Amino acid sequence: MSPSPHFPSPCRPLWGAQPWQSGPHHSMPLWPHGATLQRGHAPSRCSAMTDSTAHTVTHTRPMPAPSPRPAAPRHGSAQTQGRVTALRSCAVCSGAGLKGRGAGLWAGLWALLWAGGCGQRRLRIEPSGQRQRGAMAGYSVEERAAPHSIEYRLFFKDAAGRYISPFHDIPLYADAGKNVFNMVVEVPRWTNAKMEIATKDPLNPIKQDVKKGKLRYVANVFPHKGYIWNYGAIPQTWEDPGHKDENTGCCGDNDPIDVCEIGSKVCSRGEVIKVKVLGTLAMIDEGETDWKIIAINMEDPEAENYNDIDDVRRMKPGYLEATVDWFRRYKVPDGKPENQFAFNGEFKDKDFAVNVIKSTHEHWKALIAKKTDGGEICCTNLTVSGSPFCCSQECAKATVDAAPPCKAANPIPPEVDRWFYYQKN
Repeated sequence: MSPSPHFPSPCRPLWGAQPWQSGPHHSMPLWPHGATLQRGHAPSRCSAMTDSTAHTVTHTRPMPAPSPRPAAPRHGSAQTQGRVTALRSCAVCSGAGLKGRGAGLWAGLWALLWAGGCGQRRLRIEPSGQRQRGAMAGYSVEERAAPHSIEYRLFFKDAAGRYISPFHDIPLYADAGKNVFNMVVEVPRWTNAKMEIATKDPLNPIKQDVKKGKLRYVANVFPHKGYIWNYGAIPQTWEDPGHKDENTGCCGDNDPIDVCEIGSKVCSRGEVIKVKVLGTLAMIDEGETDWKIIAINMEDPEAENYNDIDDVRRMKPGYLEATVDWFRRYKVPDGKPENQFAFNGEFKDKDFAVNVIKSTHEHWKALIAKKTDGGEICCTNLTVSGSPFCCSQECAKATVDAAPPCKAANPIPPEVDRWFYYQKN
């Protein structure tokens, strides 16, 4: 991967993704003696280490989007969604060029930043399904198989290290008294891989959607690039395909309810965040009701200014219109017609959205209690009291252990970067 114009060589992101992206496994080196670097730069292992021991901590805050955005780099030898640890590579980067600590360290660091680094940093890839912990409400994730492969799975664990289902075991509410909900991030903003909770798999890991034997990537319909929000689902909800929605006249799409998170942070795949619900859009997808909840991360610096859907119109003009346009046309490049909407494509307010979520939660409760037919939905869980589908931690661990080990990411097909142009109807 060639250096981005926004990241001098020693400050290239070690995880091999775009500077504006964030994956589930962003391990960064510890800086000696509490040294820090300006926000906007990824710390460099070779420019800060003074010994050969590889210490890592998990990145909990993605890098801000550069402006203008650089071209998306292709996956190279450093591209991996597993743990990537940078090692000491040369005399200059490991101490000869950074004499001592304090002023000498900073002088050497800025010299390296100015010069662009030695470019001899080596990477050690540990593709063994390493567990990574982020700022995600005490949850962690574990990868299996290679990202961008049919076999890829992202499993979830709770704060105690026990395997869980993100569909069934993560609570609906982060704070019921304030109507703050949990959200499982499936797709980080600006990415194209169509990731989703595998509702038919044991433990419901995140996987990439497959159609006709091929991995699915959402098309770029101009002017959009990938998903234009952090996209995911609210746990313990289910849009029942056997229930006709009174608002849309159509049955549910058989999935957890979808969320578009509009905050400034680019979240990580598998991250669990607390969100404030602002409104909803009722999409009709091939005759099925597919609610799209609009929400904002509670940790967003502007979250306190957003309390209803009108605040989005006021503070992010054009964003809601772009959201309707995105959902209307994103399947057109695949030869499908434009999607339709209930309420003429108008967004409903916060109270309406919260009631929709509560309704889908009731359908989920019937599903997990085996009071309704879930078809092929896998309801295996570890924490839901009274559910006939509860399993032991030993059974859950056996499920994860049976999956292939984590591997370096497969390359993304070049056609994923293609832009499509259509006249709006």
